[in-house]
Amino acid sequence: GKCHVIRLGLDGDIIKRDETIEKTEHASFVHFGRLTEKKHPIATLEAFKLVAAEIPEATLTFIGDGPLKSELLERIEVSAIKDRVRCLGAMERAEALKEVQRHWVFVQHSVTAKSGDQEGFALSPAEAALMEMPVVSTWHNGIPEHVIDGETGFLVNEFDYETMAERMLELAGDESLMEKFGQNGRRNVTQICSHEFRSMQLEELITAKNS
Repeated sequence: GKCHVIRLGLDGDIIKRDETIEKTEHASFVHFGRLTEKKHPIATLEAFKLVAAEIPEATLTFIGDGPLKSELLERIEVSAIKDRVRCLGAMERAEALKEVQRHWVFVQHSVTAKSGDQEGFALSPAEAALMEMPVVSTWHNGIPEHVIDGETGFLVNEFDYETMAERMLELAGDESLMEKFGQNGRRNVTQICSHEFRSMQLEELITAKNS
């Protein structure tokens, strides 16, 4: 039979930008998610090293815990930019989303792990879009459904951290582009993940199966 994609429902009335949270005064990037092989935080760090060479005041924040945390911390410690990268560990979701909003660009370098493990829809980048943040991620599984390359953010090939750095730099240097991508992202995710749209799809599917 045919496959039908019915996306996760996200409530844009609950997940939205909090105007009282001020952004950093410098270029800042944030990753919120488990530190696992399929989210490849090491590639994000390597991309940021290239960004940091061009923007000395830029920062990167990781929110989350996971099996790659110790390797990530070790790599940060021996890098020349250790004072500009923070690892905040696991946080309550509501607090994490507040921290995410302090930054300008959401970054997540998802890849297919050696085990074959992949992202599904990838929740955190979609939530970032609802909070009007541009996203830099990868052409990976469900991510291109809610990160539209050149409209709501940028997508790069898996493991291509050099191009990821270029896209991060492009956004960081253009506040109006970040704002435009953020607004486009919210509009897109609100539309494709609305509970009403999801209910309508489910109803159509059930009706078609019973007819």
